[in-house]
Amino acid sequence: MPTHPARLKEPFLFTRTTDDAFVVALANAARDNAKSMVALHDAVTSCVGALRQEGMQCEAALLTMKAYTRHTAYLHRQPGSDRSIWSADLLVDEIARWSIMEFYREVE
Repeated sequence: MPTHPARLKEPFLFTRTTDDAFVVALANAARDNAKSMVALHDAVTSCVGALRQEGMQCEAALLTMKAYTRHTAYLHRQPGSDRSIWSADLLVDEIARWSIMEFYREVE
């Protein structure tokens, strides 16, 4: 299977369903409650699974997820506010950790 380079800007190659779930999860995770973090983890799992299926290696998928997180936060920020961007930056380390774990998880 050929490998693909990281996606650092659009298009990120996610389906509308995967994209919508990530957008909602990232927005809710800024509220910092357990339910929203579970939803964000599930969304990251779906995104990384899609990237792996596209043929990306772990490093490329990780870079793509970081870029996708920042891009999503920027697109969905409140007018005149950078709060969602700042919140996403706080979550990038956790998203990166989840991404690596998902990438190397044994697929059943």
